[in-house]
Amino acid sequence: MRQRFRYLFLICVVFNFSCQEEKAAEALFDFSGIEQFIEIAGILEQGQEPSDIQWQKLFSTPGYQVLTEREFSREFFREHLRMVFMPAEREALELALEKEKDLPFHRRHVHHFKSAKNRMDEIVLQMEQLKEHAPEIMEVSRKEALNYLPQMEENGFVPVSFVIFSNDARGYTPVVIDILFSIELDDNLPLLLGHELHHYFRNQILAYDPDAILAEDKYLLWVLDQIQAEGIADQIDKRKLVTDVEGPLHFFANQWEQMVKNAPEFLVFLDEKLDQMQDTAEQRLFTGQQLRENLPMSGHPIGFYMANLILEEKGKGALTEEVGNPFAFFRKYQQVAKAHPGDAPVFSSGAMRVISDMEEKYTGQ
Repeated sequence: MRQRFRYLFLICVVFNFSCQEEKAAEALFDFSGIEQFIEIAGILEQGQEPSDIQWQKLFSTPGYQVLTEREFSREFFREHLRMVFMPAEREALELALEKEKDLPFHRRHVHHFKSAKNRMDEIVLQMEQLKEHAPEIMEVSRKEALNYLPQMEENGFVPVSFVIFSNDARGYTPVVIDILFSIELDDNLPLLLGHELHHYFRNQILAYDPDAILAEDKYLLWVLDQIQAEGIADQIDKRKLVTDVEGPLHFFANQWEQMVKNAPEFLVFLDEKLDQMQDTAEQRLFTGQQLRENLPMSGHPIGFYMANLILEEKGKGALTEEVGNPFAFFRKYQQVAKAHPGDAPVFSSGAMRVISDMEEKYTGQ
């Protein structure tokens, strides 16, 4: 009974908070996903099943809608929320928590949803804090993002949705940030948001049309694009959040530094696969799938390694002038690697020909 009244109280707090907000374009931050999450959690806590309409309200909020369109299934959220919040699922919950314990922090989804269950009061307080400080957070975040972008016209309103899904964020449209993750970041939130805004702005100036990519090239282009996108955006936040001893993600520093150190190994693997790839649809698709499956941490450490070399040799302008062109990123890395033989892997002429042909194919350059 106590839990029931707790969730009813939280729903009332969130409802009153929501009613006081301005329109989305003026409020800057969207919390509708959190509101629906709390409502669903309260129903599950009573051992009841939310209706299809109630689940649909959750998945129709901007943050959860883009997550389920781009990355997660709706069933993923249904299963995890049921497991964590329904009393009858306690045994399954304990087994899932044990199974997850050795996974990277951003992949411990069951642990994350359980943490949300235990920290509902903090979540509501964080919403109020974020609402109050939204203008200054967005101002700093924009500056961080634009620092690694060319001169460009950017719209005044950037959609940002706070949800609960993982200790992570996404540079989709809208930009998605986990609210518990934002609590852990504390004053460093603008750096993480700046990273995600960089993705958002970069997507507005891509050198190619994502909708025009042929099926056989989608994985290969995804790998090239991720390496550039994350490598440049990581210049905004990784040194402060991860490698700085005071950073909120410093516990991950040893793993991160080792992955960056091992980046040349993947570049050699990438070179071999591209150089040996036959120019058939089947081979392009197969090679792209292989590369995607083996790409460490969605390209972050590989791109960071390459971007650092370009930055040191050619300066920030070399990173920002063609920030929407992943093919140009590899071309500039190749120039730096050739200038310092032995210090970094140099791509073969066959691999660079594949990249050049893709650039011409999808950008006309």
